Amino acid sequence: MLEIISLNMYETAALAVVVLFLGIQIKKMIPLLEKYCIPSAVLGGLVISIVNYCFYKGGFVFTTSDSIEKLCMVIFFTAIGFQIDFSLIKRSISTFMILLLGVVVLIICQNVLCLFMASTFNYDTLTAFTVGSISMAGGSGITEQFGDFLEDLRLANGKNMSFGICTLGIVVSGLIGGPLGRYLILKYKLKPASEKIYVEKNSDAADANLPFSTKLAKACFQMIFVVGIGSAVCDLFATIGASIPYYIGTMLIAIILRNLSIKTGRYTFYTSELNYLGGIGLSLYLAMDFMALTLWQLNYINMVQIAVFIAQFVLLMFFVFFIVYIMTGRDYDAAVLSASSIGVGMGGPSSSVATLMVITGKYGSSFKTYLLLPIVGFMLADPINSVIISYFLKLI
Repeated sequence: MLEIISLNMYETAALAVVVLFLGIQIKKMIPLLEKYCIPSAVLGGLVISIVNYCFYKGGFVFTTSDSIEKLCMVIFFTAIGFQIDFSLIKRSISTFMILLLGVVVLIICQNVLCLFMASTFNYDTLTAFTVGSISMAGGSGITEQFGDFLEDLRLANGKNMSFGICTLGIVVSGLIGGPLGRYLILKYKLKPASEKIYVEKNSDAADANLPFSTKLAKACFQMIFVVGIGSAVCDLFATIGASIPYYIGTMLIAIILRNLSIKTGRYTFYTSELNYLGGIGLSLYLAMDFMALTLWQLNYINMVQIAVFIAQFVLLMFFVFFIVYIMTGRDYDAAVLSASSIGVGMGGPSSSVATLMVITGKYGSSFKTYLLLPIVGFMLADPINSVIISYFLKLI
């Protein structure tokens, strides 16, 4: 019988720091990983996941708390909201529509590809369908939601098979997103936009002489306040049946308050310090997410799933290059958005954000990607995917 050791939120946070340290040290020892933009959180997280897999073979595993992980994700996207102005939103509408339509088409094509391969090569239909948008674009959330339906349709271990592919997708997308973004940026000599996205009208000139610790404390208070307001707004919308993730709600509130600050000049937001907090939150979130990978679920993957997964990978590369990169402008933002979109089609938020972090950390910020990725790739993709999966399940 498998013995489970549950880590509390404090132990989880401490282990996340170890993960980050491991990832940084691995990249120091192997400079090629730094050169090709492999995220530290992915490397360190995989090491801990492999250790946990060894424990699993010995009859026990440790599980982590997701409470602080969710908070860290909220902090990151709230910090992003403080750096986005309304002019960027106006300029991003066409890209938003292209990306949203592209995600819809990708999800449909992922499911069509499964059924096509099952029919052409006489694969079991339900087995092939575990490598559709349930586990690919859906990530762990949609896999958890629809895995039981596959077992109800008499596919033994259908949920575990789907989670196995989901885990494989997270690992693969986490490792290839950075190199792909680097390739596009260097091949086409792309540079981030030179203009500042936000305007410091009321700037921190009056507070320029304040010590960093004082400004950081004020930024913490601003972050706490906005997170509280944003979560309250999300809860309010939930009462009328409109579900908005906390990280989206708090980001939108931060955008509104920041732009009111720019327009009125009445408030000072410590954007540099807020961005500093967001970076810490993001690093911890990614470390906790990747170290929680349950690699033993890969044991449930069979050769049929591998064959369909390879085909899905080819489809996703077509989507990234010809839908995202070319149709969204072929500029620096398009390159970052393309690389980050790999996680949208294969893995989920963690690998997308890990790619976004490592590329922008090395080559420069992409505020358009900061804005569009969570809204289209995380918030809208899941409900759209659920509707499409439900339709295809009726056809099986």
